[in-house]
Amino acid sequence: MRPLLAAVLVTAVIAALAAGCSDGNVGTNEAAVEIAEGSRVLIAEPGDDLALADGTVTVDFGTDVKVLAGSATISLADGGTLEVRERSEVEIGTRISLVAADVLVTSGKAPVVVEGAGSEFIVDGVAQISRDFAVSASSYQGSVAVRSAARELVVPALRQVAVASLGVVPTSPKPLDYDPGDPWDRRFLAAAIELGDQLEAKSAGFTESVGRTEGRTAGFYRVLLPALENEPQFDERLLTPGLRPGEALVGATIALHGRTGSFADRWAAVFGFRSEGARWGLVALDQQVSDTSGLVASVNAAIGRQSFAFAPARPAATQPVGQPPVAPPPATTPAGA
Repeated sequence: MRPLLAAVLVTAVIAALAAGCSDGNVGTNEAAVEIAEGSRVLIAEPGDDLALADGTVTVDFGTDVKVLAGSATISLADGGTLEVRERSEVEIGTRISLVAADVLVTSGKAPVVVEGAGSEFIVDGVAQISRDFAVSASSYQGSVAVRSAARELVVPALRQVAVASLGVVPTSPKPLDYDPGDPWDRRFLAAAIELGDQLEAKSAGFTESVGRTEGRTAGFYRVLLPALENEPQFDERLLTPGLRPGEALVGATIALHGRTGSFADRWAAVFGFRSEGARWGLVALDQQVSDTSGLVASVNAAIGRQSFAFAPARPAATQPVGQPPVAPPPATTPAGA
């Protein structure tokens, strides 16, 4: 083979291998770091100092990635991904070490293990892991298993937990406290955020519109939500004392549109999650309500029925005492009839 041809072939092979790495085809103990355009990201492979990088870089386990501005996406061999943004710093390995700020984790063929301050967060789905004064996990999809000094807790979707220090794990997670301005929250919860705003306003408005003695019986809500007639489990026992009419109306509508368990099970899950502090959009998402526009339409229709079914009757005209009855005006015939 001619030397020039051999050199060309070797160059082509090297270029092909480089292209494969840049496409995210990484080995078992490697990861591909894709840096967003215009971002400032520092990378330090094992034994090296942090240095600015750009484009897509294939790195070995043990590499440190620190984002000064912008963002970067780290692709793992099994298809899992990590997204890091400004102020975030992680060390890549068989376990991901969260050094600072937060990381958005999406699991691949296997769960992704993130370590922070000695606690482990095993993500099987999509979750945000944050490290500040405490290490916290917010589960968008799937679940997160938390392990900290022999204490364990499973965090289902739409819940979150914070580990204040090693071994200090709450007994149960709490509803996810989203921020409408956070890009990650909006990516996964945009529909729930919008729906929640609508239902919160309708609940408050309905409570203000009904009388103080109304909204306390099952019959009241059967008139507003005719579908409740087909739910024999719905009766006064479900209307706990102190339940505001707007809360009962919205919660009952979500229970009717829910997809899992019996009506009584859905009712308990709806108001149980709500009592923990969940906003209505998350409650509907937790009940797997897919037709959100139909849900809002049902609430609107119920509010419309209330204004007709329970509107106060107009008082009948009365005749002053001691006055003769007033005769009606004589009928007239239109001209030309």
